[in-house]
Order: sequence, then C-alpha cells, then structure tokens
Amino acid sequence: MSAWIRETVDVRGIVQGVGFRPAVFRLARIAGLGGTVQNRTGVVRIVLEGEAGRVSAFLRDLPKRLPPHARIDGRRTLSVETIPAAAGPASFRILESDFDAPSRPVVPADLALCPACRTEVLDPSNRRFGYPFTTCCDCGPRYTVIEDCPYDRARTTMRVFDLCPDCRAEYTDPGCRRFHAESIACPACGPRLRLADPQGRATGGDPLRAARAALAAGLTVAVRGLGGFLLAADALSRDAVRRLRERKRRPHKPFAVMAADLDTVRRHCAVPGAAATLLASPRAPIVILDPRPGCAAPIDLLSPDAATLGVMLPTTALHLLLARPLPGDPTPPLDLLVMTSGNRSGAPICLGNEEALEALADVADLFLLHDRGIELRADDSLATLRDGRPQLWRRARGWAPDPVRLSRPLRRAVLAMGAELKNSIALAAGDEVFLSPHIGDLEAPEAVEHLGKVAERLPRFLRLQPDAVAVDLHPDMHSTRLGRAIASRLGVPVVEVQHHHAHAAACLAEHGLESGLALSFDGTGLGPDRSVWGAELLHLPEPAAFVRLATFAPAPLPGGDAAVLDPRRQLVARWALLGLPPDPEVCARLRVDGEAAALWARQATGGLHAPPSHAAGRLFDAAAAALGLAPERVTYEGQTAIRLEGFAARTGTTSSATPGCPASGEGWFTAQTVGPMMQIDWSPLFLRLHGERPGPADAPARARAFHEAVARAALRMADHGRERTGCTVVALTGGVFMNRILHERVGALLGTAGFRVVTHVEIPPNDGGVAFGQAVIAGSRSGV
Repeated sequence: MSAWIRETVDVRGIVQGVGFRPAVFRLARIAGLGGTVQNRTGVVRIVLEGEAGRVSAFLRDLPKRLPPHARIDGRRTLSVETIPAAAGPASFRILESDFDAPSRPVVPADLALCPACRTEVLDPSNRRFGYPFTTCCDCGPRYTVIEDCPYDRARTTMRVFDLCPDCRAEYTDPGCRRFHAESIACPACGPRLRLADPQGRATGGDPLRAARAALAAGLTVAVRGLGGFLLAADALSRDAVRRLRERKRRPHKPFAVMAADLDTVRRHCAVPGAAATLLASPRAPIVILDPRPGCAAPIDLLSPDAATLGVMLPTTALHLLLARPLPGDPTPPLDLLVMTSGNRSGAPICLGNEEALEALADVADLFLLHDRGIELRADDSLATLRDGRPQLWRRARGWAPDPVRLSRPLRRAVLAMGAELKNSIALAAGDEVFLSPHIGDLEAPEAVEHLGKVAERLPRFLRLQPDAVAVDLHPDMHSTRLGRAIASRLGVPVVEVQHHHAHAAACLAEHGLESGLALSFDGTGLGPDRSVWGAELLHLPEPAAFVRLATFAPAPLPGGDAAVLDPRRQLVARWALLGLPPDPEVCARLRVDGEAAALWARQATGGLHAPPSHAAGRLFDAAAAALGLAPERVTYEGQTAIRLEGFAARTGTTSSATPGCPASGEGWFTAQTVGPMMQIDWSPLFLRLHGERPGPADAPARARAFHEAVARAALRMADHGRERTGCTVVALTGGVFMNRILHERVGALLGTAGFRVVTHVEIPPNDGGVAFGQAVIAGSRSGV
C-alpha cells in the first residue's frame, strides 16, 4: 500500500454553476477518496485524502470526466502532506461556499435542455412531466437570471419561487444532479405559463396546447424564452411565413427555424457530423445548413437571398413541448417552426411581458408568457462550418460570458466597448477575456440602454475594475460615446483602436499569435487618415501596433450612407469616374430615374457628399448592382453580398477556370505599388461589366468569376505583405470572410502559395469580435 496524502488544489475554469462539485463528490466516492470540495470566489478548492497513487490518478483523469459544460483551465496545488491511513471508509463532503477569497467569480452561460431533463419532461410517470421550466445542473438559465454575484439562487430572479419539499430535497442532496441547481423548479413551486391575446387578456385552457393549435392554424405566437422573446410560426406554411414577414417588416433577412429533433433536420437539410454534434450540444446554437433538394420548407421565403437555412433544436423544455404533443393533444407534431427575434425593427429582443405586449401587438396573434424574470438578454448563438469545424457568427447563449484564454497575460485590465453593429463588449484581465453575449446593432435607444446595463453589470459581476476603456476610432459610434463617459466616471484613460486593427488582433490572438499578416475585409471602418477603410492587408509586428500594406483603391459613395442602402449609386459613381455617364439603357437596366443617376454621377466626379471608401463590402455592392442582383433598397446589412454569393453558389464549382474570368483573375483588376503600399484597382472589372452588360442568365457564372477575382486580389496582397515583412501567417477576418466561397478560395490559394492561414473559431469574424480585439490591443499597451 502506498503512503497516504492530503493534497489541496484550486481548480479554475468553468467550474461553478455547471454541476462540477457534485461530479467531484461522486467521482471521489467511487475512487474511495476522502476530503472536501468547496466553491470559492473564482475557483473550486478540492482537498483529497487517500493513497498517493489514487489521488494522482483522480486528478489526472478528472478533466476527462467532467459534466457537459464544465471546463478546467488551470490547476494549482496548494499543499501536499503525508497523513495516517484512515481506519474506516473514506468520507467526502461538499462544504458551504466561501466567496470571501479575493479571486474572480465566474458567471456561467445558459445551457440547452439536457437529455436527462428531456426524458423527464416526456415521461408521464415523472413529476416534471410536461413542465416547461424543467432544468438541472447540466442545463437551463444562468447568465440571463443573475442579478448579482456570486451565483446562487438568492441572487437570481428565481429567488421569488420558494422550493417545495421535493425540490428542496433534490437541491440539498449531493448525489442528485439538481444539487445546488439554482434554477431548480417543478409544477408545485416554479414558474408558470399563461397564454394571452395582444391586449394581455388570458385565453383560458391549457396554454401550451392552445399555443400549439394556434401555430398549426397558421398564427404567429410570441414566445417568452430563455433570454427574451421569440416569434414563432409554422415554417412549412407559406402563408404563415409570408404574414410574419409582412407584420415584422422584414422582407428579406433570413428567418431561423427550430426543428423538433435531429431526424427532422436531416429530412430537410444536409447535416455533416460536426453540425449534428453542434446542434445537439449543450450550447445548441443555430447552425447554417444547406437545404436538401426537394426540401419541403419554403426556402425562398425563409432565406430569400442565401438559399441556406439556419436551424436549431429545442433549447428549453418549453420549446420541446411546443414541437412535441403530449398524450391527449390533438395537434400533430410541429416539425419545423420559425423562431425569430421578438423585437421591433432595429430594437433588441423584448424581455418583459408588458414590453412584448406593447412592442409586438401588431405582429403576434397570441403571447405565450411566463413569470420567471429575465434579467439580461441573450440571443441564440449562430454558427457555421468552416473546413469541417464550427465557426461562431454570433456569440451568445451557450458561449457568453465564458472566458476566452490568451497565450499570455495582458498588462492591464480593459473594458472594450465594441462596434456600432453586432455589438458585444469585453472585459479582460490577466490571460482571460470575458465577452458579453451579442447585444446587437445600436441604432435603437433600447439597444444603447442595454449596452450600458451590460457594461455596468459585467465588471461588477466579475469584481474587476478596468484600468482603461477601449473604444473604436470613430467618434460618433454609440459604443465610443458611452465608453468615453464610463472612462470619465472611472477616471481611467480611453484607448482608441482602429476598427480593422481590432479585427486582425482578434483573429491572431484567438490562435495564440502575437504577430502576423491579416486580410481584414468588411463594409466600413474609420482609418487614422479619416477615410473609410475596409479591404486592408495589415501587418501586426505585435498586438498593439500595425502597418497598413495594401488596400483596394477608393471609390465614392454618393450620398454617404444612402449609397450603402442603394448600391446603384455606387455603381453609377464607379462608371462616372471611368468617363461612362449613365445613359438611358443603363438607367433602364438599373431601374433608376435619369436625373437621379446624373446627380449621383456629378457627386462622384465632383466629390460632393461622396466620401471615398476602400471597403470590400462596397465592391460587392457595386458588382451585384452591375449584374442586376442588388435590391433597389438594402433591407439588412450585407444583403447584396449574400445575394451575390447565393448566385455564385448556383454554378456548383470551385474551379478558378470560371467562364468570364481568366484563370489568373488578373483581367478584372490591376495592382499598383507606391512605396510600401499596394492598391488593387477594380476599374477593369467595371469597364468590362459596362461593355458586356450581362443579362440574368449570365449572373451565376459572373458572380462566381467575381469571387475568384477577389480571391486572386487577396493573394496578390498577401504576396506583397510577405515580400515586405517575411511573414507567412495570414489571418482572414472581417464580415466579408463570412462568405463561404470567398473564404474557401482565399484559403486554398494562400495555402498553395505557402502561407499559414488562420481563421476565426469562437470569436466571430464580423463586428461581434471587435471588442475582443480592442481588449487585446489596449491590454497589451502599458500606456494610452
């Protein structure tokens, strides 16, 4: 028999609020070890007593035997001492939490319904049969119900529900998976549903059964979910989907759908193994999938521009019970439901019952409400697959605010305020960056108000006072203004971070890289020269510094932001600069009045309220307009680029030898180098499109050719960067690289040319990742 020891360790990571202590308790008993486990501020302390070999094996194997969402990021041994062997059976206990230690608390993320709770909800013999708020340590609300830290029931919105004797017994039983499950509830003591009409009047009867019948009849139901309201409708009914679009005033932006189960998803979409794993995971995001030929869902209405489908599985017992009928319910299964954000256009999702009744009265026919408070919003996360691996496009439920680990500690703590669109914020200290859930676009006052609430709560929850506040270089962003106000109140410096530098640093830091090249392609971002950037090759010799090495030649935006909403303005401007005025044939083809087109041309040539833009996103706009694919008015961000990608995908080829585009791609652009800077000039492309004037039948091949040309231009830029710096690492970042065709082609070309290509994984490539990059940059500097 080996010597007996007592080893004390502190474990950090995602180890609180996720069933970690009960798991340690059960595993220690199985191993025959004595000791204790205790929540402390920011860590879990484990004391193990037993034979040295068993203690060592327990600690070695623990990371492989964790609950679904637990994660060990580090372990520190505090002491090891020799003790006498125990005379009887070892005793292991869970101690009361001690939150007085000066460590950082952990705010756990919300998790999707676990298999055990799903089984209970559908089991007629279980006391939680049909109960829509069934949760345990492995699933349910966390971040969305927290009022203060440390995380326990008394500091959540669940505190108003006194536990019944049965729930109290589970809550205090270390052997139960509901031991200290702060959202524990049952029909006897927990939250309740009610169904109301748009005036808030109760409809009577079984709320779930009535809501299901309404959905089957083609009505729209506003559902109060985990982190806010969703609007639900029958996704297989063209009339129901069309009516929802009209009421929500959302003519084109894709709707996400919820499938009853994974088999249903497979009937409608191609589901790679990685996608199936992601859908069924505790994080359970919406996943972008390709519909199968003959898919019964009306893809032309659900996703008019992209021809892809965002699909999720039920994330709570409530969602499951909407899809699946219980015995006695005459409404058949609802296999596919639209589940889209419950909000007014531009505003964040509604949280409270009264808020939703007021904001959505003209959208929803019925309201499925409940009395469990939602303290903080959390949208559904959104993911796709890149090279067979998940890539997050919206980091929210399931991921946030879990910390992202850096390769080395930052020099100071930073609150980073993010961007104007797809906003999220970040709080960074040491080697951890805590990203808030997706907050969204800041055009509505309610969104700015929520941003302020999160910016106040996150530092308080984490007991972390920032030493600096990082903001975007653009002075008029709401996030920048609020960040400056917070910095003034705290008496800390403001660090301005250029937008594309933040994108680049975010992607490199996610891969543990301190330096590298980055192709940062998006729609807009203010440069230090006060011009609009957005197709940048940057070299980062270190996280806090960058050198601009290449970009696209600028093109005017007649009317400024009005040209972003109407891409025809951009096309007319590009042609005007080439000496090609808008003739009657062009005006007819673009469906634009001749006087308006002439005005846009004069603005472009005269520099009259026509700011120049280098952005790749604007190039996609103008090209789509030239091919007759751009809408007369853009109704959501990135619409023209998404539509252009959708047409390119119809060719079904990834070959560079695409009709209409030389294999080299050089025929559609030229590259000029002046000093260290290269500029890609797209004049040949627009001269060609003006002369050829392709028709609708030519659009798919020309759209594919355009993507190939942009990929070849990106390769030229990267080659230039390698020649200037010797660097062979290239990060692909910015919202334009959400384009699957472009991402694949650029990655393939760079790989063949000998570059190491890194892309985003858990940090979104769009503006949702800007705060992460801002935090890394500002935290890497010792001064302003």
